[in-house]
Amino acid sequence: MKFEGWKGRLYWAVELITLLAVLQLMWIGLTILGFGLLGITPATIAMFTVLRKRLQGEDDLKYLAKTYWQTYKQEFIASNKIGVIILVVGYFLTINFKVIVTIQGETGLILFTILITFSILYAIMVLNIFQIYAHYELPFTRYFATSILFSVSYPLQTIGSVIGLAILYRIFTWIPGLLPFFGISVTALFLTWMSSHIFKMKAEAEGVSL
Repeated sequence: MKFEGWKGRLYWAVELITLLAVLQLMWIGLTILGFGLLGITPATIAMFTVLRKRLQGEDDLKYLAKTYWQTYKQEFIASNKIGVIILVVGYFLTINFKVIVTIQGETGLILFTILITFSILYAIMVLNIFQIYAHYELPFTRYFATSILFSVSYPLQTIGSVIGLAILYRIFTWIPGLLPFFGISVTALFLTWMSSHIFKMKAEAEGVSL
């Protein structure tokens, strides 16, 4: 059934809110099902995959929920490889930061500058890698380089994503009751929406359709 005018907008808003709440609950449930740490990455990638389909016009909640579960199972092992690398690199940067801040003089400054550079590249890689994984089929190692390349190639979108995340953080800090129901799903929706513009511009530049 199609609604026009304000009824249509209201129906669209209710449907989107319901979808986001369902995806959040599935993310929590499937993260727990994967014993926490092993469940986070496949649950997150499944969410980005579903939200990409939603932005492309798919609005059947049953179909999207089924897609979520299928993607979670299908990508469980491959996505956890990405999760392990993200975790190991993050741990490595943290340990090195604790060591480097104790080094005085010019050597310490140079090492600190190098560490900050790598930390920024790491952050923008994490910012984009889930959207890249949901959108492209690439050799495993290329997901990391492609995630960084996208951020460098489209700096305005990257800056916009960072600003948007800061705003969402302030909103969730202001209204913490939203976090259990929409914290992950709304954040993923925003990042998916931002990355969709990059994918569209890249496709237009290459003369291909999404």
